Amino acid sequence: MLKETIYLHKFSYFLGLVREIGGWNFLYRYVIRGFYKITKLNQKMVLFNNVQMTLPYDSRFGTEIFLKGSKLDWGSEIILHRFLDINKDFIDVGANIGYYSLLAAPLSNQVYAFEPDPRMVEHLKRNLSQFQNCHVLEEALFSEPGTMELSLNSLPELNSLVRHSTQENKMTVKVNTLDKLMSDYPLLSVSCIKTDAEGADFDILIGGKNLLIRDQPLVLSELYPTTKVLEFIKSIEFTCFAFVKPKDEEGANSQPKFMKIETKPTNSRIKMIFLVPNRLLSRFEELKDV
Repeated sequence: MLKETIYLHKFSYFLGLVREIGGWNFLYRYVIRGFYKITKLNQKMVLFNNVQMTLPYDSRFGTEIFLKGSKLDWGSEIILHRFLDINKDFIDVGANIGYYSLLAAPLSNQVYAFEPDPRMVEHLKRNLSQFQNCHVLEEALFSEPGTMELSLNSLPELNSLVRHSTQENKMTVKVNTLDKLMSDYPLLSVSCIKTDAEGADFDILIGGKNLLIRDQPLVLSELYPTTKVLEFIKSIEFTCFAFVKPKDEEGANSQPKFMKIETKPTNSRIKMIFLVPNRLLSRFEELKDV
């Protein structure tokens, strides 16, 4: 059953990519990427900020980066990049092989990249070694500090952080909170945060409420804007924005629209959401589609 689930996930994943970037473009890039997989050579790619990134040949995330280019998350990364502050810090939660950290490093004071999966850490460190201001932390973030179990999937993007895992392939990891980082790093001053933690994103933000209120960072998160999430965002006086697509087949082939999210969307696809502090609200309200 687990293998069938993984194969089904892979099929729907690639079908979504074909729809998103176009059949011929997908085929051309997939053939190139396939060469690196067959030869087991890691691939070099220059990101839209002119920083070089190494894509491990066996990384599905690396494949997605190469296939999509600068719109891995529908262009959310382009917007985030605009609001980085060279005098402030960037926090990357679920850093994987370092895509967002590499985008942030040239325009940030310090970059703190959190990645608890040891299979990813070697690649992450290699990618970030070109910058002196990047710090790799081999731990997870959650709503409270301590330890938790990380269920290790054959696809690292499907890992899950739980208190007690029933899976055989698991490991115990150290867990910190965004709020505790304020005491761990007294000079910390955050301009932007990205979270992509496979279901733990809301708990991470709950554990960072005080940091969010203090520093008023722009947050890009894989969270889905449920009523509960939107209530939390409103309670800390932030506003939710996102790229949105219709859920139907026609919408899957359309360009996403950037808009303010005030209620839980229906019949819509959303990949990432922005939590926008009041200090940036007027600028976000003026943003057009990327």
